[in-house]
Amino acid sequence: MQKKKCLRLNPADLEVLETLYLNRRLAVDQYVKLPKELRSLTDSFNALTGRADVPEDILHFMRTKRKIGKWPKLGDTARKVITIPNEIMTSEEIDALESSYVKIGKAHQKGNDSFAHEPELMRELENDFLKETGRFVFGSQLLAILTTLRKDGVLEALKIQKHEQHKSFDDMDEAANM
Repeated sequence: MQKKKCLRLNPADLEVLETLYLNRRLAVDQYVKLPKELRSLTDSFNALTGRADVPEDILHFMRTKRKIGKWPKLGDTARKVITIPNEIMTSEEIDALESSYVKIGKAHQKGNDSFAHEPELMRELENDFLKETGRFVFGSQLLAILTTLRKDGVLEALKIQKHEQHKSFDDMDEAANM
């Protein structure tokens, strides 16, 4: 397989792309998840420079420069974005998913990790989401979206009550006779 060639930009065009990148404050890897943002960056770049590059080449250029340490870093100025593009789930569906998660989680006193490890909770989430939206989505996909929402700081905390501590067993016979 032939290695993809990187774009060649003159210093003025490079400055335009770097400025657009810094102004948008969106990390290079986020553009993979947000193709509309990549298209917008590319369109702006092409309009300002008179070039006709495609989004994939612009992304490849930024990644290549980043790998060799010649791309600007955003650091703490990078935008935090919910990484669930509208093509995957609408904002109404996200609201319905969060509502289903909160309702089921509170009813069973179970948090995010329990949904991943208890198939009956995952099925209940799938069914409730289907009932609310009319759309079937696999539980693993719903959990991936919930995890993204949690990491982005927008998922409601369930505030699960801790159960009282149980006395530990002294031997296996005692545990078997519970």
